[in-house]
Amino acid sequence: MSSKQQGLLSLKSPWTDNGNSIWLGSVLSLQRNIEKFNFPEKLPLDKRKQLFSIVTQELATSQYLDSPFVLEAEEISPTEKEYLHEHFLTLASFMEAHAGEGFVLDRSGKFLATINLNDHIRFRLLETQEDLENACNRLEKIEVSLGKEFNFSFSPRFGFLTSDPAECGTAFVASVYLQLPALIHTGKLQEFLLNHQDDSIITTGLKGTMGDIVGDLLVVRNNYTLGLTEENILASVRSYATKLIVLEQSERKKLKESENTAIKNLVSRAYAVLVHSYNIEVAETMNAISLLKLGLELGWLDGVTFKELNALFFSCRRAHILAEYGEELDHAELPHKRADFIHSILKNAKLHIEE
Repeated sequence: MSSKQQGLLSLKSPWTDNGNSIWLGSVLSLQRNIEKFNFPEKLPLDKRKQLFSIVTQELATSQYLDSPFVLEAEEISPTEKEYLHEHFLTLASFMEAHAGEGFVLDRSGKFLATINLNDHIRFRLLETQEDLENACNRLEKIEVSLGKEFNFSFSPRFGFLTSDPAECGTAFVASVYLQLPALIHTGKLQEFLLNHQDDSIITTGLKGTMGDIVGDLLVVRNNYTLGLTEENILASVRSYATKLIVLEQSERKKLKESENTAIKNLVSRAYAVLVHSYNIEVAETMNAISLLKLGLELGWLDGVTFKELNALFFSCRRAHILAEYGEELDHAELPHKRADFIHSILKNAKLHIEE
């Protein structure tokens, strides 16, 4: 195991102490570019390295970060890049990051800055509570402190300039991650989305589209960054997410009061898959964990907590399993090692759905 990976593994996980049933967390991001430097795609390697050096030096001494450290893209393995991608729930992969590019993290496991990937700087902040406003304030403090050292590219007409013109303005994106098994498995989610269409909001799965929702996880984020303040964006995202949460809670209450044999069957099968599989893949695992959380909410399961299931949900993915067992693990063994890992977490879980 490399020293760099040891550094990654020393990150605190926001998911291990997360007992949330529906609102799993949020990711807030800001993009910034520095005046007098071309966008990274048009920046020669020597200039990319220069910019990387000066930006990371400033971030590494920021008073608003918890023991920050720097990872240069060319010095970390593909598994480590994938680990970062999984940990911070990014839509874009970091696999193509190379010389003159990299990352700044802090030990809290909540902060990530990517340097020279599409834009000069992209700040990300994870938050597992529903306190979007305080998280936004912290992110802005980090950005403002860096802005005292560099002039960011800014247009009076278009706001902060980014490599993608559609992301100019505030260049701020708020993404909320909601686990909605009751709505999805009763067919009510599509009805809601059709009846609450909002051009200012995008809904996707973890992979960035609605075509493949894994783990019953819906991502709610703002569609526009131009002509809006951060406060406007947070308010619209929170409002839409709250409507979904209220409806999910209502649907769960109905399920608890009814004898929905279809949902009981889904939860029972999910339990069997997780507890008895010899090999298991990521998507199947995440889908089953979501149903187990629903079973726990409905009183059909005990011997395990929401915190344990949430931690398992985020740590069952490929790079996290490799980090647990070592990168030298034969990838053909991954499904079996994942199953073993799941069994160790769920060893005391008991299902008691009445006939």
